[in-house]
Amino acid sequence: MVYADGVLRVERLGPPSVVRLAGEVDADNCVHVRSALDAQRAGYAGDVCVDAAFLEFIDVAGVRALVETAGRMPSGLSVVVRSASAQLCDLVTLAGWDGAPGLVLEKAVRR
Repeated sequence: MVYADGVLRVERLGPPSVVRLAGEVDADNCVHVRSALDAQRAGYAGDVCVDAAFLEFIDVAGVRALVETAGRMPSGLSVVVRSASAQLCDLVTLAGWDGAPGLVLEKAVRR
């Protein structure tokens, strides 16, 4: 467990390099997401995977943390967001970050 409060839980898992987000990411707590992503990026030589299956909400500040981390990845490596909700994918597109270098969104499978 990297961070937890009543709104957000951030866990680093691995190997492979995975950051699990659960709850809500917003401007008030995105610093903890950024910190976990940076630590995972620095401690692992491959892609950084973000498990968003338990993410209930993310605002533009949280998406910015993903995009900026992706931009700092070494050449050929990415931040891969797994189980990305439609809301997250829409926000990335609306913000114009759908072509951001190093950011890969794998959409959640509806059941």
